[in-house]
Amino acid sequence: MTNMRNITRFTYEFTSFQGWRVTLCRNQVHFTRYFSDKQYGSEQASLEAALSVRNRILEELHSSSADPEQIFARYRAEEQLTRYPRGLRPRKLVFSTPA
Repeated sequence: MTNMRNITRFTYEFTSFQGWRVTLCRNQVHFTRYFSDKQYGSEQASLEAALSVRNRILEELHSSSADPEQIFARYRAEEQLTRYPRGLRPRKLVFSTPA
């Protein structure tokens, strides 16, 4: 079994998000990143991406004396690059009520 520390599964019946969340905290600095099943294609693919990011961050935290805030900031910037491009993000349907 894979070590699932710092990784949580989100599967709620009444929300559109299903996927994994990675949460780390060092020196009162928090890092949270979500990995959607939709974006990665499957539950297994999103889990593998979450594990990969978590393992890379932990490796950097253990191997260097860098400030956790700098390491987390670098991975937050990476997250921005892997999100949906502006204008192509799926949006929820908004229903208006007749006046």
